[in-house]
Amino acid sequence: MKKNLLLKVFSAVLLTLVLAIFLNGCVIYVGNPIVEINITNDNWKYDIYVDGSFQGTTDNTGKLILHNVSAGYHHFEAQDTSFLNRYGDKWQTITSGYNRVNISTY
Repeated sequence: MKKNLLLKVFSAVLLTLVLAIFLNGCVIYVGNPIVEINITNDNWKYDIYVDGSFQGTTDNTGKLILHNVSAGYHHFEAQDTSFLNRYGDKWQTITSGYNRVNISTY
């Protein structure tokens, strides 16, 4: 009886460990789109516009998460907040779930 119980506990722990290792970082999201803006060639702050409307400013690493972008084809723009006036834009289709928009600036 003790051996059988020990085997069941060991199996449960092993299954939990295997699932934790293989599903680590796996995100399943259904619902409104989430958009991660990523400035690919610069670590600076940028004002982000979606279809001409200001949405926020990236952090010092050039990233911004948006939760209010609808699914569909959108125009994303990044405007430098400093005197350098660097700019980049990208057209991309946004779908339900997690989306990443990589923008190169010049």
